[in-house]
Parts: sequence; C-alpha cells; structure tokens
Amino acid sequence: MRAIAWLPLLLGTIAGAQEPGRRTAVLADFYSDPNIVDAAVSPTGRYVASIVRRADDDMLVSLDLETKEATIVQSSRHAALGKHLDLHMEFVEWKTDDRLLVKMDVWPVEGRRVESLATGTIGRLGKRLVSVKRDGTESIPLLADNHDIALEGVLDQGDVASLLPRDPKNILLRVNGFIGRSLYKVDLETGRGSLVEPPSRDAYDWWLDIDGNPVVRLSLRNGSIRYARKESGKWMQFLSLRLREMRERPEYAFVGPSDQPGRHYVIARTPDHDRAGLYLYDIATGAFGTPLVEDPEFDLSSGRISRDGKRVVYTCHVEHVRVCEFTDPKINGHIKGVRRYFEETANVTVRNTSEDGSTMLLQVEGPHDPPGFYYYRTVEKRIEPLGAGRAKLTEVSLPRATVVRYAARDGKPITGYLTRPASAPADAKLPLVVYPHGGPEIRDLLTFDPWVQFFAARGYAVFQPNFRGSDGFGKTFAESGYGEWGRKMQDDITDGVMALIGQGVVDPARLCIVGASYGGYAALAGAALTPDLFKCAVSVAGISDLDDFVGYRRRNWGRESDGHTYWVKAIGDPEKDAKRLHEVSPVHIADRIKIPVLLIHGSTDWAVPIAQSEAMKRALEKLGRNVELLEIHEEGHSNWSENNEKLALSSIDVFLWKHLGPGSGVTTPPAPTGERKK
Repeated sequence: MRAIAWLPLLLGTIAGAQEPGRRTAVLADFYSDPNIVDAAVSPTGRYVASIVRRADDDMLVSLDLETKEATIVQSSRHAALGKHLDLHMEFVEWKTDDRLLVKMDVWPVEGRRVESLATGTIGRLGKRLVSVKRDGTESIPLLADNHDIALEGVLDQGDVASLLPRDPKNILLRVNGFIGRSLYKVDLETGRGSLVEPPSRDAYDWWLDIDGNPVVRLSLRNGSIRYARKESGKWMQFLSLRLREMRERPEYAFVGPSDQPGRHYVIARTPDHDRAGLYLYDIATGAFGTPLVEDPEFDLSSGRISRDGKRVVYTCHVEHVRVCEFTDPKINGHIKGVRRYFEETANVTVRNTSEDGSTMLLQVEGPHDPPGFYYYRTVEKRIEPLGAGRAKLTEVSLPRATVVRYAARDGKPITGYLTRPASAPADAKLPLVVYPHGGPEIRDLLTFDPWVQFFAARGYAVFQPNFRGSDGFGKTFAESGYGEWGRKMQDDITDGVMALIGQGVVDPARLCIVGASYGGYAALAGAALTPDLFKCAVSVAGISDLDDFVGYRRRNWGRESDGHTYWVKAIGDPEKDAKRLHEVSPVHIADRIKIPVLLIHGSTDWAVPIAQSEAMKRALEKLGRNVELLEIHEEGHSNWSENNEKLALSSIDVFLWKHLGPGSGVTTPPAPTGERKK
C-alpha cells in the first residue's frame, strides 16, 4: 500500500464539466474507457474506496476523508493472466472500516471467443470476490478452497446477497452452477464457505431476515416469479406474479427485512391503490396493511431500511429526475440542497451511507451532468467530487433538457422531454429525432442516455414522450395504454410532436422517428399511420406484426402462461381481435409507408425475434420502398456490447445525415460504419 500525492489527477476531476467552450462530443466519447468503475463509503464514514481504471491496470484506492490521504490498497494488471484474458476490478464494498471486498472479473479479450480458448484458460473465466484489509494485507479469494458440487460451473462467485451487518466476519453469496443456484455463508478471514441453501434450478433469489436467514425463495418459471415460504422445513409456494409485466395484481419489490419476525418491507401496488407504495408485508397472512409511504403522483421505485430493521431510511420515486426522500428531516434537508446544487436536473442516487448518515456516497448523472461519483459530509455541508465515470465526458459540451407538458387530443395530460444540442441558437427551429421509449410499461426521465446524447451532439433535438401506457405514474395511467397500440398511445406521440411544431422549436420538415423494442414498433407505426409527418424512421428490435408477436408468445410460453396472457391483455387477442390488430400492424399496412426505413435487430433476440424485422423488410421491398436491415450478430434484445451499440448508432447517424440532413451547426459528415446490411 502506498500514498498518492495527487488524487484529482488520478481519479479524474469532474469539477467544471459543465463549463462553456468545450468541444463537441463524438461517438467514441460516450463509450470511452471507464475512469471510476465503482466506489463505496466505509461504515463509520471516514474512508471512501474507489476502483480506478487506467490503460494497463485497475487500482483499489482508499481515501481518508479526515487526512485527505489516498492510498493504493491493491492493483491488478489487465494482462496479468496472459494475452487472451482481461482481468478487471468490477465492484467494491466495505465490510468494516478495516476490511474491503473487491470483485475480480476475468473474460476473453475483445474479439476473442470463449470456444477458442484452451481448456485451462477457460477455467479461469468468471467473477471472483476477494477480501482484503485496508492496508493491502490479507488478500483472501473467497470460496477458493471450497470444492463442493454446488460450485461446479459457477462463473460468478461474487454475487453478494447480504453483507450481514450484524455478523462481523461473514457475508452471504449467491452462486449459480450447473445444478442450480445456491446460497453460501462465507468467512472473510479464511475464505471458506458453508452451504446455507442447496442448489435449485428454478431459484434465483431469497428474501432474508435481519440475521441473514432465508425466509422467502423466488423462482422463475414460464415467465413468472414464484414466491415460496418455509413451512415445516419445506418451501411452499404462496404467490405467482408475472416477471416485470404484471399490472393487474400486486407487484412486489423486496426492500429489506424488519425487526418483526415474518414481516418484510416491500414496494407494492395493491389492488385498492393506484400507485406503488412501501408496505410492511406479512408473508404468513399475505396482509399489506396501510402504506407506510405513498407518493400522491408517482410510483415508488426503491428504498432503504435501517440495518436493525426498525425504520425506513428513505424511499425514492421518479418525477422528472430520481427523488429520494429521507425520513430524518435533517438528512432530507441536506439531500434537497444537493439536488438544488445540480439544478434539479440530475439524478442524485445515494449509493451508500455511513451508519450514522454523516457521510454519503452519491452517484450523479443527468442530461447536462456526465455520470460521476461525489461524497457529501453533512457536518461540513459540502459536496466533493470523487471522480468521473468516463473522463472523456468531462471534456465535451453537454446539452440541456427541458420538461414538455402538453394535452393529447382527448385532453389527457402528457409529459415528455426535449433535449437541445448544446451549441444550438435559442431561436433555432431544430431538426428533431422523436425517440419513444420501449416497454411500453417503463418511462423516460431526465438522465444521461448515450443515444440521446449522441443525437444531440450530431445537432438534432430529441423528444422523449411518456405516452399513456408508460409506467411510474400509477396503475390507471399504465393500463390506459392497454389495447391502444397504434391508436391513443401513438396519438400521444404525434400530439407531442405537433405541440413542439406549434411552439416553433422544431422544423416540421425535418422530423425522424427512432425507437427500440416498443419504441421500434412506434417508429414503424408512425411511418405508416402518419405517413406525411416524418422524413424517415428507424426501428431497433421493433415489432411489426402484432398478431404474430402475440402468437410467438403463445407458442413459446403456452396459452395460459403469464408470458402470453399479459400481451393478450396489453395488445389484443389474435383470435378475437385479428382485424383490429391488422389495422395497426406496420407489416400489414406497409403500403402506407412512403419514407426510408432502417431496421436494426439482434440475431438472437428472444423477446422480439428478428423475424419481425425480416418480415417488415420483405413487405417494404415488395412494394419497392427504401428499406435496409442491419443484423447485429449474436446479440439479443438488449444489453448489447459497446462495439455493437456503436455500430448501431453510427449506422443511424449515416441514415439521419442522408434523409434528415445535417444537424444544427454540424458540418462533419458521419464516419463510415463498415456494417453489413442484409
């Protein structure tokens, strides 16, 4: 362990990232090398640990907030395991003020396939957790001396289920091997683990009480989450809910255990409440009681419970940015001050805090704030930058985003966000990319989105509407989109565009609609249902045939499965509503499309199969329309590699330049993409 003389030079300061006169961002900036990978504050709040990534190595750095001395606890070279493997630090957490946990990640170097590696090299792949003292001594790989059958085939041995705050020596780890997922208690001083829950093929998580004992087991089957509680030593199912898509029954998000046996804090939307709130849920009786916390307008999204399970520390919801409300009035006042410091336009996420709440580690990001880490000490009432997530982003001009409020044609109030290029004149009528979100039961917010940032850097304004059917505004608003694909949901998008045109902020002759997943459907629907509004359309992993999509769900999940019945309710029943579905399925009304269309799809997408884009391409080609399909090889529905995201964005850049023209103030043409289009 050695001291560091100049901490800001090492971590990459984020102070002044918003100053004028910075250069225009290019695509590579948004996917540039990480700088600060992760950070955490120690239990007493005296120390902050950071993982710092450099060109050739990663370093675990500890900063003493009292002496301001930073020291290197541990470092690792990326090529330490040979030229075919990359070794990275990925995650850091404190167990005590004297001991840290750091996750080591080993994967093939970029462009190297797993099957091309030697057998001995393959055995090194995966994620491993290491326990190390703050002075860099006693570095102990966890589970390294365990040779249980439950660990065979486990690639991730660093999935922390609980830090066990009441147990000074042990933590709980989830591991997923060839015979299923299990739960281990691991001694941080020896690295040895003992099996707490035997492997199960269906189990993927557990609810734990305040002592770390598993009391509820969560399993996945046929698109549903199955909840089971222990009765006479056996797991007995007591609830089944759709994975992420359930809206007609309560939805649950485990927040933390309480100090009352059998009762746990959950965020749920109960049948008699429109919005998701925080409840103290009784797993034996299924009773929620009255909500402990409920926002009058928005669904709660997350929360934190004290380590002793006695009180709620804070709950969070999304207005236009993420807002966390602390139950302690003094701490809540500090957080409100921090949000004001960032002009109420950035998401201030409390990553973790000291036990007494005096030191907070914050992750901050927004349209005008590149992602970065800060720490805040309540006694000094001062926020200090720790470092930027990607240092390159501190060198560029970033755009401003504003909230757009408008009424749909039936009077329904809708909100959205307009991001303007950083250098655009205030009175300019800008070319516009309409960018509806996926889901559709998710929502947009003011956030640092690399796609939105890139479009803005290329001189295009970006509009993101939260059309009816979006999540986060309560059950009624979400379900108001059921059966309205291509109808009221699409009208909400169109009406937002017309509102911007009416305000004189966008050029009505230079509009393009771009979206992914449901947004991809909305892009194709916009091209077909409003054929004179847009100059071009881009659909990424989009649905073109509603009948076939619902049928695909039925064929693969089963007629009575949650993975099928939800889509019947949200979209329609192909057997009963065939005509209605055909009327708003772009593939069946392709003759209405007059504008150029770019289709982008992952070849192994299981959520929306690439056949949806292939069918759309054939339909448009048959009509002699201008259409291209870019197949992203060996990618699924989301979470693409950075290289493939850059390929998609650079292809869209070329497409926009060709059909929408250069963005405001932009004279540099797109770089060649080198992609293969089908």
